[in-house]
Amino acid sequence: MKNEKMLSNKMKNGIKKVLFVALKSNANSSGCYVIYQPKVPKDLEKFKKFK
Repeated sequence: MKNEKMLSNKMKNGIKKVLFVALKSNANSSGCYVIYQPKVPKDLEKFKKFK
C-alpha cells in the first residue's frame, strides 16, 4: 500500500510539472504573438507569392 501511494504521488508530481511547462510555454508564445507582431519590410514585398 505504501509503495502504491508513493508511486501515485510521484506520478501526480510528474504530470503536474509537464502540464505546467506546457501551459507556460503556450501562454507565452501566443501572448507574444498577439502583442508583438513585427511589420514586414517593404523590400520583402517583391518576394511574396500572393499580393
